[in-house]
Amino acid sequence: MRIVRRVFVPTLVVVVAVIVGSGIAGGREAFGGAAVGGGLTLAFLGASPGLLDPVAKASPVASLPVALGFFTVKAVAAVAVLMLLLGDDGRGPQLSSRAVAAAMIITALTWVTLHFRALRRVRTPIYDLG
Repeated sequence: MRIVRRVFVPTLVVVVAVIVGSGIAGGREAFGGAAVGGGLTLAFLGASPGLLDPVAKASPVASLPVALGFFTVKAVAAVAVLMLLLGDDGRGPQLSSRAVAAAMIITALTWVTLHFRALRRVRTPIYDLG
């Protein structure tokens, strides 16, 4: 969970910057689209450790099936939310689909980069030589 905190807060700062930048560049529609895209991606990526860490500690064997099932549920939920907000034609009532896509990509790249960096710096014992 410590790694998630190291990743979540800086990614949240990036999401806020993307939302503000989109709002300045594209107005109200871009502001709303960036908020939806960044928030959805942050929720999508941030929810996994909260569920999977306790499962992995309780039963390491069950962690892979739970992870795959949870990922599937999150993917279906994300598509459903996007379809509800953006509609079938890709244009929501007051959302910019370009801002949604840009915010999702920037948020995901930031999360993955920071998560990789945090994992590289953690000292995790790999071998039990005792």
